[in-house]
Amino acid sequence: HHHHRHHHHRHHHHRHHRRPSLSPRPALPGLTRGLCGEQRIDNPEMYLAPLDEFAEAVEGDAPEVARFRPLLARTQLERAPLRLAFDAAAHGWAPAAFHARLATFGAAVLLGETEGGALFGAYNPKGWVGLGEEKGAQAAFLFTWPEGFTSAREAVKLRKAGGPALAVTDAPEVGPVVGVDALVVPLRAGAERAAKSRLGTYFERRPDGGRTLFSPAEGGKAQLRSLRAYVAEGGPEQWELDGIVWKTSREE
Repeated sequence: HHHHRHHHHRHHHHRHHRRPSLSPRPALPGLTRGLCGEQRIDNPEMYLAPLDEFAEAVEGDAPEVARFRPLLARTQLERAPLRLAFDAAAHGWAPAAFHARLATFGAAVLLGETEGGALFGAYNPKGWVGLGEEKGAQAAFLFTWPEGFTSAREAVKLRKAGGPALAVTDAPEVGPVVGVDALVVPLRAGAERAAKSRLGTYFERRPDGGRTLFSPAEGGKAQLRSLRAYVAEGGPEQWELDGIVWKTSREE
């Protein structure tokens, strides 16, 4: 019932195409508008993330990517080679650094480690563009190994709850916010490494009843040891937002 409130959001209708702007569109008179690329016909991301399917390894995966790759089954990144776009240790524990490294690059996987030893992450199908939007995404999910990595199949994978609404709050002045309070990493100056997690409203709570992504000792608040984000290899996507095509490259 939550999702009707945000249904007519100003930026709800952006679409992104990986197709370069000059390549011919399929000639389907009258259908192009409803088709929205390949989105409408057989898009697995219209559904909740599967819990019983695992993606296969992709050649060239870094060891860290290999840990979470199996969790990307039925996502647009399932078979995509991934690159490290943001690493707080290298690029800074700051919202501006986070958004600058991720804007225009589309779907992303966030990965963090807490001082208490939890390895956790989030899959954001819509990516971060830092335009202050609230984004709905049925296929978004969180994942965690509360006491440290064991194996991909033992990850606790938590699906979107309460419909697609508010999967991501993409605000330029804060770091990643997933599911309102499910995962909040403000990257606020003076408390750069602080993170909060409260599951159960916009994302499922853990099968053991746990309401946090973090270790048992940490509960709902943690200090982060690391924070990184991965995107598909390749150039920026082309965004069409309210009829305007934004083509941006943020490479320094």
